Amino acid sequence: MVNSIYENVINNVDRVRIWLEALRRGINGTGIDKPFFTAPEQQNEQDLVDAIVDVMFYDPTEREQIRNDPLVRMLISNEPGHYNFTLITAMGVITEGKKGMELQDAIERLEKERGVVTIRSDTGTARSFDYNASKIEEAAELAVQMKRPYGIVGYSQGCANEMHFESMMLSGTPDQQKIFTSQECGMVCRQLLFSAANGSVHGPAGETKVHKLITMSEDFFKYQQGYFSRAFISSTLEAVNGILDSSGFHKLMGGMQGFLPAYLKSFWGEAQHLPHIPTCVIRGVLEPHTTPESLDMLSNQLTKQSGSSLHDSQVHVYDAVGHPIYVRNRNMRILKASDMGGAIQRTHHWSPLSEEVEYVKTNRDVLQASFDCAKDRHIFPFVDVNARFGIIRYVGAKEEDKEVVPFGLPTLSTPLPGKHKNLM
Repeated sequence: MVNSIYENVINNVDRVRIWLEALRRGINGTGIDKPFFTAPEQQNEQDLVDAIVDVMFYDPTEREQIRNDPLVRMLISNEPGHYNFTLITAMGVITEGKKGMELQDAIERLEKERGVVTIRSDTGTARSFDYNASKIEEAAELAVQMKRPYGIVGYSQGCANEMHFESMMLSGTPDQQKIFTSQECGMVCRQLLFSAANGSVHGPAGETKVHKLITMSEDFFKYQQGYFSRAFISSTLEAVNGILDSSGFHKLMGGMQGFLPAYLKSFWGEAQHLPHIPTCVIRGVLEPHTTPESLDMLSNQLTKQSGSSLHDSQVHVYDAVGHPIYVRNRNMRILKASDMGGAIQRTHHWSPLSEEVEYVKTNRDVLQASFDCAKDRHIFPFVDVNARFGIIRYVGAKEEDKEVVPFGLPTLSTPLPGKHKNLM
């Protein structure tokens, strides 16, 4: 993660330098005049690493662990070359599916640098787990046709859809199991971005509010019965029933139930997953200097409803992990064992988005660089770390030809720490 951000700074990718400078101002105060991240050529390599760790990670204990890790200091990059790997994306509860633009620039850079083709699953907005899992299955079928192993990146509720896809394939027909478990072109890893697979407090809180709204509406309309004609009342009830009986409303309810504890408890109680697929996660916590103005109300609402501010505006850090929290069974232990975890970052739930949020961007967001955050960190470290451990192989690599190098030890092609690397 640190190496990915460092390379973005040195190579001046997107507006990462401006974003890090804004984080630095937000943490240390607005009185800082001397530029730091915007002039990396004037900084020492290790000073840059320290500054990235300080502004990126929220928890002081995790910051200290990362700062004291010698492998972080060495900034070891993977050897150049293309990966024998395909990436499938499963985006959040609000998405345009295969037409979506989430992380588009990072995806294009990944294909250019590592030859990784990305397939966007055509999931729908506020649709059920079953529907979205079937769309991920369609994307997996396309990935299998490329004769490459694949991994899945889930975002928000897309993580729950992705987990449901795995369970559905593992318990499905022989053809479905082959798509999922094939050694030649099956699934090998997963990445969960701000996972809502354990639900969100917004779900049960919203359900309570809806029940109260229905009760209040009933009292209101009962009182109005004496002021309107029978024909008007009948037409109003017919219109309301038409909405409640519509296909769109039922699809919406099917999608929304994925946030409710009872549904998720049932899902995790029956789900099954393979033990050898590693899970990477990204979690975030909002602070005043990282909160987009459009998320102010949602963030304060979640804090008030839950009694905790350790969230990214939609899911809490203790929920956004790679295994079930509120159900304990054999499958939970399997997923917990394969969960590689992830340090809590100073960021918000919408950090993978850019073009999609242009219409809500305000002057405060521009000053804070709220949506200018490094997009590469959502997928590059995930792909690279799996390649580092041999989960993802290079194009043309064979078992007998692959030199086994202990993780963390530099090879002849590994640049040693010193002056800034020329990454251009």
